[in-house]
Amino acid sequence: MKVVCIRDENKPKSIPQEKWVVKGNIYTVVYAVNMSIQVGKLGYKLAEIDLDEACFPYQYFSADRFRTAEESDVTVLKESLDLEHV
Repeated sequence: MKVVCIRDENKPKSIPQEKWVVKGNIYTVVYAVNMSIQVGKLGYKLAEIDLDEACFPYQYFSADRFRTAEESDVTVLKESLDLEHV
């Protein structure tokens, strides 16, 4: 499932900036889980970012940071990627 980041503020200190989501970027959800740290919240594992043991205790991104990507979001991303290869 493709999602768009809608909220990238309040990054936990234990997660390096290069492993953080960016508002407006599209990500691929590998799977979703009920998070144990934030009870009652859904967490996403993303294909593009590996939250490894250095990010402990964080393993997932809160689903409320994202919205489902629409076809128009993916088209804009594809067009921008195509322009990079020109």
